[in-house]
Amino acid sequence: MTAPGTGSTRQPPRRGAAYWICFAVVLLSASVSVWYSVTAVIAGGLEDADALYAASRSVAIVVVALIVPLFPADAALLAIAVVMVIVQGIDTFVGAVQGNTLVMVGAAVLCIVNIVTASFLARTDRVRGAA
Repeated sequence: MTAPGTGSTRQPPRRGAAYWICFAVVLLSASVSVWYSVTAVIAGGLEDADALYAASRSVAIVVVALIVPLFPADAALLAIAVVMVIVQGIDTFVGAVQGNTLVMVGAAVLCIVNIVTASFLARTDRVRGAA
């Protein structure tokens, strides 16, 4: 905080461990999605439109996740965390339907970890406006 009348701009508050842990989990989760979708594009070639659409969305999520720390509000990270919970939740369902235990369990674990870390971030005093 600056002294009154100094003309300095106010610095954003420092981000705590809850923020950076949530950020790391979101980035990991989004990166796993990109890896799977790019692998599908490589396996199916440019003729596999579904894989191309999945890759485009996965890359977009990673790009947004990477720029989130540039914004002063933690709500941006929470929004991306919610997106990843939805994506990983659907991936869990798809893995179960296809009988792919590895995909199902991996996506379920990432989904749960995203929920836990986002919950811790949402409960911090700074996000709730108490700081």
